[in-house]
Amino acid sequence: MKKVLYVIIALIAVYFILALVGPKKMSVERSISINKPSALITAKLADYKFFHDEWSPFTALDPNMKTTYKGNPGEVGHLYTWSGNKDAGAGEMEIKAFNGDSLIQRVTFEGMGDSRSYYIARDNGTSTQVSWGITFEMGFLFRPIALFMNMEKMVGAEFEKGLTTLKTKLEAMKEELASASNHEVKEIQWEARTFFGTPKVKMNGSKLGDFFGENFPKMWLELEKGKIQSCMSPCGLFYSWDEKTMATECAAAFCVPNNKELKGWEKYSIPASKVLHAPHYGDPSKSIEAHYAIDEYMKERKLDYTFVIEEYVTDPTLEKDTARWLTNIYYILK
Repeated sequence: MKKVLYVIIALIAVYFILALVGPKKMSVERSISINKPSALITAKLADYKFFHDEWSPFTALDPNMKTTYKGNPGEVGHLYTWSGNKDAGAGEMEIKAFNGDSLIQRVTFEGMGDSRSYYIARDNGTSTQVSWGITFEMGFLFRPIALFMNMEKMVGAEFEKGLTTLKTKLEAMKEELASASNHEVKEIQWEARTFFGTPKVKMNGSKLGDFFGENFPKMWLELEKGKIQSCMSPCGLFYSWDEKTMATECAAAFCVPNNKELKGWEKYSIPASKVLHAPHYGDPSKSIEAHYAIDEYMKERKLDYTFVIEEYVTDPTLEKDTARWLTNIYYILK
């Protein structure tokens, strides 16, 4: 009996020694080149339904798995859950940060806790290098197991399969995707949101670039100081617009979590609302066609709006080609 006890104690000791030397983190990353603009690619990467239906390497593990989607694609809080057979398992993915060319996700596998996953789209001029990676945080007691797991082989092969499918799907959708990017209008539901920004000001539209260029960096510094994660990219809130004179009443603002405050800036609270959304690729000053598309959509359905939000997703200091700039246009419906 003592021998058995000694063996058990020895095994436990070995296990703890292995836990001390085992990896605290394990990471896997795979990349592929896709002949599409980065802005178009990231828009699809940030859509979980497109992921599940079109290119996920895991969907085939159980075609009948149950899925749910919450929130809006491309926005922090967009959530995807799945529950399938023993091969597919169960879990959820949630967008935690999205800045237009990179996306960070929380991935939770049932029984394994949270992991960090990400996509990065690097513009190479004529193509885009897309990387898909994941980092597993290994709990102390799981580290010995990790010593005998080849995550590169287990996960890497699936990532390669998924990225190859993504490349095939997007490159085959060339004309359709380019057309839809500027004219497709969707009606979505927003939960209550909070913005902080400048007071409303009246100005000529030709001065918007200078106005935003002056205020967005100031607000960004305040967000950094307060360790506040913005829920959206920098935004312009537009309460009026005269197409003939280019006169507008607007504010420069950032969307923040509803429980956060940005001292020294004006607060704008938006209740839960129905919203019309249309993306525009190109110089934001030339987004009139997207606005026309939304206007036509409202006329056909006899809808009206209270104000307009333009979200400037692409950082012009990082992307010089204006054709690749993405502006999300939102009409807040009455």
